[in-house]
Amino acid sequence: MVVIEEMMDEEQHQQDNAALTRSQERLSDADELESALKHITRPSARLHVENLIERLRKEGKALERVASSSGTRELTEETAGVGESMEVEPTEKPQPPIPLRTPAAGPPVSTSKYRSFPTYFFDAGSYNSPTVSVYVPLDDIGSHDKSKISCEFTSSSFDLIVNSFQDGNDYRLLNDNLEHDIDVSKSKYIIKPNKIILKLGKIKGEYSYDHWTQLTAKKKKEKGSKKDDPAAGIMDLMKDMYESGDDNMKKMIGETMYKQRMGQLGKDGMGGLGGMDDFGI
Repeated sequence: MVVIEEMMDEEQHQQDNAALTRSQERLSDADELESALKHITRPSARLHVENLIERLRKEGKALERVASSSGTRELTEETAGVGESMEVEPTEKPQPPIPLRTPAAGPPVSTSKYRSFPTYFFDAGSYNSPTVSVYVPLDDIGSHDKSKISCEFTSSSFDLIVNSFQDGNDYRLLNDNLEHDIDVSKSKYIIKPNKIILKLGKIKGEYSYDHWTQLTAKKKKEKGSKKDDPAAGIMDLMKDMYESGDDNMKKMIGETMYKQRMGQLGKDGMGGLGGMDDFGI
């Protein structure tokens, strides 16, 4: 019995030392984490570290009580209690709300009042249709205040404006370089539940309406009509032919220009064309 008791005392001593060592390790870890806490600025991160420090200190103190216990029964009960405390996650304190991050300042926003519509579509219609159409989709535009929707037509342009839309934006679609002139008296706009339709009246010539292939002219039109200046219209046509023509076409136009400069073009009965020097050849 003496030998057994001595062995039990030795085991008790070893258990006490082990518990004391674990207690010191946990308390040391808690101290080191606490010293590093001042470098942590995020509230949520600080809360997690503080909870861990509290847990380590509780476990360290519990192990100290185990090491200082003198009875085998008390030792067993304390150790069992410590084991349970180590296995069960401690109840964490309610986390305070994390402050929202303030977005970094972005690039300067344009001070222009109007924004472009998200998209629009052009419909040239049939060859003999009296109008061409422009479809401008905008969700729920039909319920918008009609007094805040307007479209101004001129013979060469339209200007569609939607003010104070429900998304807080002002929208505008302006085109002052239409492929052909339009008949203002036959032009109008129609408001549908989710879109605006522009009807642009075509100009009717001697035989039929102007033939539209696109909404916007390829080249910017000069102010003032050239219909009263036939020579200017012929010059524009010849410039286009020269820029897009093959070598033979360019040669023919070059000979015409040469005759114009030498004063020979009028002798052929065609009359002079001013502005030939604009070709730059």
